[in-house]
Amino acid sequence: MSKLVMGYWDCPVCGTKEIRGDVANCPACGRARGDVQFYMKGYTEGETREEDERSDVEYLDEEQAKYVSKNPDWYCSFCNSLNSDNAKFCNNCGSSREDSESNYFQMLQKKKEREAAEAAAQPQVSAPQAKRRSPMTVFLIILLAIVAFFVWMNGNKTSGDLTVTGLQWIRNINIEENKMFSESGWTLPEGAEQTDARNEIHHYDSVLDHYESVEVQRSRQVVDHYETYYTYSDNGNGTFTEVPHERPVYTTEYYTETVQQPIYVQVPRYQTKYYYNIWRWTPSRDVTASGEDHNTSWPEVELGENEREGKRTEAYAFTVEHNKSKEAPATYRLAESDWMNINVNDNLYITSKRTGAQPFISDEKGNKIADLVQIK
Repeated sequence: MSKLVMGYWDCPVCGTKEIRGDVANCPACGRARGDVQFYMKGYTEGETREEDERSDVEYLDEEQAKYVSKNPDWYCSFCNSLNSDNAKFCNNCGSSREDSESNYFQMLQKKKEREAAEAAAQPQVSAPQAKRRSPMTVFLIILLAIVAFFVWMNGNKTSGDLTVTGLQWIRNINIEENKMFSESGWTLPEGAEQTDARNEIHHYDSVLDHYESVEVQRSRQVVDHYETYYTYSDNGNGTFTEVPHERPVYTTEYYTETVQQPIYVQVPRYQTKYYYNIWRWTPSRDVTASGEDHNTSWPEVELGENEREGKRTEAYAFTVEHNKSKEAPATYRLAESDWMNINVNDNLYITSKRTGAQPFISDEKGNKIADLVQIK
């Protein structure tokens, strides 16, 4: 059941606070209650209160409530004061209610519209702002910084205090042997010699066999009880109405349900599996030649029965030492044609990128002569 609650208002003339809603004149300055807005102590418009959160609500008793009008106050157009809906004449200036048109809520709406119009008419004065760079200027600064970074990263570091202290080369020939392998599979390769064929399990299929009744636990939300909460509406006459509402409170209910669960069996599927012998060329051994001068040659190969030459590989390298620093010697690999032009005791320039790209032999200005790969 709805109850009436005492409201309050603040005097707009002298600033007196928390004047009871049933008081028509300010007790401090005597001015009639004018274009004010009623409120409840400790309550914000739109707020809800729980059952146990209403200890500070000031209710009107039944005797007090009998004298409260059910309608909002009317607003006197002559002296701007609020009067009870029961009054036929203004309590402040005596003007007839028939000469006034607005009630409390209409007065509030006009007041809000007037304040909004006054705020819109005020000149907008903004604080002085520091001079800001244009977006294009900021973009150009960032772009230049990125370009400068990439130019630096791709810059060269050239070492010119290097002396060649050794040459190395190696040539290798892999020897393959034709060997027979015993294998099996679901197909017979070309050139294979079949030795057997059997019907064997290739894979399993899941096949529905039957259904079984099983109990599974389920849950659902059901209403346990209802709880009351309250909102408050401005009556426009110095009081508020407390309105009770109900909302459901849910609990989780568990129950069992019988369902039909499918049961599958694994059925084997058979195919013909072939067993066979097959000859394959496979790496068997390496024949290697190496040296520390320019007299390169491929190793001599003597092939045995069922052997053949396979892949040939070669590598050419040199070692340099730093004359002016204590850095460790470094070894580099390069193409044979370039390696042939390098001799022990040669002085070289080697240039590398800051990005870590592969170094290269260069002149003293960093111009590339031959690519290198450093051997770690």
